Amino acid sequence: MTLYTAGFRANVSPAYGPDPDLLLRLTRDLTPQQAEHVAVLTERGITANSAALAGALCFHRFHPLTGQVLAGDGGWLGNLVSDVLHTDQPSEGGGVQVSCKDEKSGPYRRVFSKTGFAYQYSKVYLPSDLQGDLHEKKAAGCGDTAFIYAGGWGGQGGAVDAGFQHGHYMNRSQDDWAPFFLVQQAGGPSAITVSDQRQAGGDPWRLLAGQNADLTFWVTQDADLTVLSMSISGITSIDRTQSNLTLRAPIDSRFGWDASGGQNILKRMTTIGQTYGKQNLQTGSFIQGVNWQGSRIGRSEADAQDWRAEQTGGYCSFPDPNTPEGQRADGQGPKWRIDFRDAGNETDNVYLV
Repeated sequence: MTLYTAGFRANVSPAYGPDPDLLLRLTRDLTPQQAEHVAVLTERGITANSAALAGALCFHRFHPLTGQVLAGDGGWLGNLVSDVLHTDQPSEGGGVQVSCKDEKSGPYRRVFSKTGFAYQYSKVYLPSDLQGDLHEKKAAGCGDTAFIYAGGWGGQGGAVDAGFQHGHYMNRSQDDWAPFFLVQQAGGPSAITVSDQRQAGGDPWRLLAGQNADLTFWVTQDADLTVLSMSISGITSIDRTQSNLTLRAPIDSRFGWDASGGQNILKRMTTIGQTYGKQNLQTGSFIQGVNWQGSRIGRSEADAQDWRAEQTGGYCSFPDPNTPEGQRADGQGPKWRIDFRDAGNETDNVYLV
């Protein structure tokens, strides 16, 4: 791990990893809160502004067609890689066409925007299995794992998933939500996840389940680089303090991500991810009470406004509640129950029974 202190310049944080100059460059435009804990993903790996953060994060690279892990151990992202690999592709007329379809990797609720946005923010409730908000039936053998995330597509693809994955740090009883940042690159998706084994006690990389957390995703331009960023903020799972983590990644320009909005489409997602090809919509898993609140969208934070119907490209719940596949086997109605207030405020619940 490389330690870079930028000579003896004052007020410059050290950088740990292969790209110290890029980390410093991509910290200057952040607010003090966003810059508290920062990591940058590049082709060479992860560079962070503290040794603890660099040691807690993992880098993964996946094959662009098969999803096979080429670098790293794959983390816990196998259930999401298929979503990136089999994402909606640009049409012949240009721009990504978002469809509501069976992606063979579990149930999902998606709210997606019209084109032209580069910033989104939501406060979202992170359910707790200890409080009965969710259950992942691991014994079913389908990889059932709860995910809550934002992201979207550039004008020519480049799918991004940025948010939270439910877990149990070191198999402890305290359930938590770990951040992940999955970015489609020309050579295959790359990802940052929090290591299951290398997290020091008290580090702010996992958030406590059963709380409202802040999730922000945005696109910026820094000279020749288009940069995708996510920031999460909430109470940490171990030391119970308020903390902020920012993850950033330059994106290949061929995907058409535009800091001024362009043809970008942004999204919000609630899913129970399952291993691609092993989808089972009756495992017994469930997640309830995923409350998206106060969602805002814009070309930047400065011009963001409440996410309303006029900014929305569509909604999708799979399996479709209006089909037999979308109905619960116990006769209690549809698998998905969406308590919808408006495009920026809803509560998602899904029951795989």
